[in-house]
Amino acid sequence: MDVFSAVFGDDTGFLIGLTVVSAAVGLIAWAVARRYRAAHPLWWPPLTFCLTGVLGVTLALRGGESGRPECVINYELTEPLHTTQGLWNLAMFVPLGLFGVLALRRPLPVLAGVLALPCLVELAQSLAPFVSGICDSADVEMNATGGVLGVFGGLVWVRGRVAWRSWARPTLITSGVLTVAGATLFCTAITPYGVTGSAVRNASGDEREAAERAIHQAFGERYHVGSLRVSPGVDGYNGWMGIQMAGAYSAQLMWPGGRQLSVSLESSSRPTKASFPVPGAATPTDAAGAYRVARSYMKAHYQWAEAASWHETQPVGRQAEFGWLTSWRFKDRGVVMPRSLDVQINRAGRVSQLLVDFGPEHVKLPAELIPAKRAEEIVRKREAENGADAGTLRIQAQVLKADRAKGWQGPWRVVWSVNVEDTKCKPDEDGDGCEPSVTNVDAGTGEAYDK
Repeated sequence: MDVFSAVFGDDTGFLIGLTVVSAAVGLIAWAVARRYRAAHPLWWPPLTFCLTGVLGVTLALRGGESGRPECVINYELTEPLHTTQGLWNLAMFVPLGLFGVLALRRPLPVLAGVLALPCLVELAQSLAPFVSGICDSADVEMNATGGVLGVFGGLVWVRGRVAWRSWARPTLITSGVLTVAGATLFCTAITPYGVTGSAVRNASGDEREAAERAIHQAFGERYHVGSLRVSPGVDGYNGWMGIQMAGAYSAQLMWPGGRQLSVSLESSSRPTKASFPVPGAATPTDAAGAYRVARSYMKAHYQWAEAASWHETQPVGRQAEFGWLTSWRFKDRGVVMPRSLDVQINRAGRVSQLLVDFGPEHVKLPAELIPAKRAEEIVRKREAENGADAGTLRIQAQVLKADRAKGWQGPWRVVWSVNVEDTKCKPDEDGDGCEPSVTNVDAGTGEAYDK
């Protein structure tokens, strides 16, 4: 029952109605098969029952809104095997292959059907105005796999006594036409975007080892790693592994790769035992004292930061009510490199927040980098082209840093982070709605983009 609820939620009424309709269609198929003296009429009712049910579940279960011309391309082929949805998609198509072989005794058209039907369903989910499903390559993968397993099961059932050559030519012609038409439709009408997994899932194996290793380096044996959830990356951008530690403390590890670790032990202005104690640390009263505590922590856990180009300590909150944040950065030609360390020390002298980037200390830089003023001009022109009143904008290039083009993938490039603020913006009653936006400008090519 848990599996059923996880997949179908509150659609029980619809499913009961669909079952009744499918049973009626099955009875009609049985009557037609008997009238026209089909060779194996006994198997037509379960075949049509399952086919009607599959079409109803995939095309009408959540219908009523316009489909979106997008499709998720899941790069992790084994990911659906570890999800309830994926296993259900596989199981749902097994009967189609099985009963198809038993009813027709012609495996080629049945095989072509169980391979083509998932693709047609996903195209309909993406394009049909009466369907609001999500086009997902993982669904095609699992549906087709289930159908093929069903075909093999049917062949075993009948001990291979089937007509292999029967309907072979029309099957090949129809398959070719559908392949060309489907591929053309997909390439011209649908926007694909890649992910490293189609759903949030539990982490296991190497992922758990990576999370435990990261937490151990940051805090030794003090915190135990509990549940782990992996949120997929989209179109090459990084995903995250959510880490729950004993005591309800949370952390995030960039995944795949584990390049960044972000930990929040405490967000209150009142220090608690949730924060991490630094051995031998004195209670700080100013930025200098907080830096000494942060440096002691850094040398014990991330000693590589000692070689950073510069560091600074800034108060967090009014009158440092949340403590002080010490940052270590590596620089080359004024460009901030990916490798970095941020340690927040609360007023009790304990670590309350942590952000560490294990990226490279140096990356290859373009021969020439555009200056800050040029980056600001590019953004101002872009805003004007988008209809903004350039005269009311305050535009300021803030940081020149090395960053990947797409999260954990793609080449490194140097970018200006440019703040864009509308000086005539009127905030709402809560004082919100006028926060500055950030536009990135590639310091090598001058390309402006939002990230």
